[in-house]
Amino acid sequence: MPNSKRSSHPTRADPAIAVALDKNKHATAEVRKAADDLSVAHAVLETKLAKGASDADVARAVAQTGRVEKRLTETTDTLQQVNETLEQVLEHKD
Repeated sequence: MPNSKRSSHPTRADPAIAVALDKNKHATAEVRKAADDLSVAHAVLETKLAKGASDADVARAVAQTGRVEKRLTETTDTLQQVNETLEQVLEHKD
């Protein structure tokens, strides 16, 4: 039965993978935070547009923030998958 305990500390088996996992987790958190911040900005811009500020620049900004938010969210999902894979490799090495 595989060990379900996860460790964020480097192991003797493969410290490079453990370091990569730690860095990847940090990057995942930073991207998630950026996506959340962008989501708030997007909501504010949408609200301003709904109130009648139909400036073409604001409309482009809303569209752009939506696209960037989607890309950040997809990237975060990919980073999370990599984190899980690295954790599985480390668990099997222990």
